[in-house]
Amino acid sequence: MITYSVNFENQTPDTWTLCVYQLLPDTMNVDVVAWKLVKVPANSISSIKWETADLVCIADYKHTGGKGYFMPYQYMRSYLGEKWNCVVKDGIKQLEDGGKGPEGQLLLFNNALQLANLGIGMDHDITAVKRNVYSGTMVQFVVKPKYYVALFDDIRKGQIIRGDQINGPLEVNFQNGQYEKSYVARIEGSTFIFEESGAGFKAEVPYEQVLERIKELEREGE
Repeated sequence: MITYSVNFENQTPDTWTLCVYQLLPDTMNVDVVAWKLVKVPANSISSIKWETADLVCIADYKHTGGKGYFMPYQYMRSYLGEKWNCVVKDGIKQLEDGGKGPEGQLLLFNNALQLANLGIGMDHDITAVKRNVYSGTMVQFVVKPKYYVALFDDIRKGQIIRGDQINGPLEVNFQNGQYEKSYVARIEGSTFIFEESGAGFKAEVPYEQVLERIKELEREGE
């Protein structure tokens, strides 16, 4: 396992939640969810760390305040190249070891004779879920994640990423043996800037419109 970390310095007068999430470019039709979060007050510094320990899960889907999210009720440590079967035992859906699968992938078969939300994750938290998988079918996760960071006003772990980012996203690209990245949020004039420290990669949005967008998101959640 490898340990990665993302540092965040909030130089703005507002509190923001930094979210790290994963996209799976080679896996189709899955919900990408908020994975690692840290809420950082104004003029403060914090960080997120994780290990590359993969998992598989069964999750419940919830919807509240206009937002959908998944809550795993079972997850199992897994390794790439493994298969898992979703079955019903003792009146509840659960995962069982299904043997070996293709290298670099996680395969989940729904043998439960009912719909199931099957997903994967890393370091004790889910990253992507296939919702309402039919019985007798399989979900194939090609686990070649791309990491992204973005700033949110209000988000929770497992929440589906639907474009509620306030600033960002920025791709987190660990290269040449890098295991740590740093980001900063700041206000420059009337512009809200979110950038990777020392790299030149940044996202810029009008600060006044950020405040308007937060109010709009709050109205949508009522």
